[in-house]
Amino acid sequence: MKKILILGGTQFIGRNLVERLMGIDEFDITLFNRQETQIDLFPEIKKIKGDRETNDINQITKENWDFVIDLSCYYPNWLKDTLKCLNGNLEKYILISTCSVYDNKSNQSSLKDEQTKTQTCNNSQRTDKNIETYASRKAECERILQGSGLNYLILRPSLVYGKYDHTDRLYYWLYQVKHKEVLLLPDNGERQFSLTYVQDLVGSIVEALSNNIQNNIYNVISTQQVSIRKIVECAIEILNSKNEFVNAKPELLKKNNVSQWFDMPLWIDGDFFTHSNKKHTRDFELKQTVLKKSLKDTIEYYENLGWSEPKYGMTEKTRIELLKKIIKKITANKV
Repeated sequence: MKKILILGGTQFIGRNLVERLMGIDEFDITLFNRQETQIDLFPEIKKIKGDRETNDINQITKENWDFVIDLSCYYPNWLKDTLKCLNGNLEKYILISTCSVYDNKSNQSSLKDEQTKTQTCNNSQRTDKNIETYASRKAECERILQGSGLNYLILRPSLVYGKYDHTDRLYYWLYQVKHKEVLLLPDNGERQFSLTYVQDLVGSIVEALSNNIQNNIYNVISTQQVSIRKIVECAIEILNSKNEFVNAKPELLKKNNVSQWFDMPLWIDGDFFTHSNKKHTRDFELKQTVLKKSLKDTIEYYENLGWSEPKYGMTEKTRIELLKKIIKKITANKV
């Protein structure tokens, strides 16, 4: 049996991945994580309890791994310490990175491919814990792996959504469709971005365990160009809902200190957060799941959970205040 070490494995992407791998007899799976998230999951699977930020990572030296799937690498030093612990004939190190590594400040083109310049990472950013340096740190992790001498595969998803998603970023909009008659759409909800369905990412990881692809990088993108409006319209059709749209212009949102992506989930004031899946489509057998099918499955998951209020995005109070301001202005212009 092939021995697989998964760094992480009990939250979102990892939970979906482990569930898929458990159905494949040829793999012997071990999870390394802090055992702080969903600790009761997968009792039948071997686990190593440890924190990558400490010497706990040295525990992985006790086995010769065929594959390492790294879902939890956020700091360059973490990866360096992990690589030092590997021995034997590792067939492939699979690093789950992100399309956020691309340098959007210098290149705001659409459908960026894998040759696009990535962000730099200075010494202070390497250990910084703020979200602002996340992409720089991930880009540096990629460079470290590329220079390690190991056979590697780097997978770059865009925004990942689906079953077990704890971020609520896409869920915010599904919840709006389900529970709000009037939807506040930034810039008519028309700005473009890319999406990665978690089952497509998991499928790519599993395929990478058996294909001959190595020392390469791939964008893993299910939908290359999509918008909030498209997501909302698909959700309305699936839920058989009736909703009205109110446009929130970018200048109004900025004037009211509504931040892109955080206060207004999935909104970026531009169309440059889109990524090409041409290379992945060419080299992998996996077929991307169409948007409507993936949203239908995701909505069914949230239906079973009971539609709890999303933790992500602006407060309902802020949303209502913005709606009132916009509607007041529209009414005044009509007089």
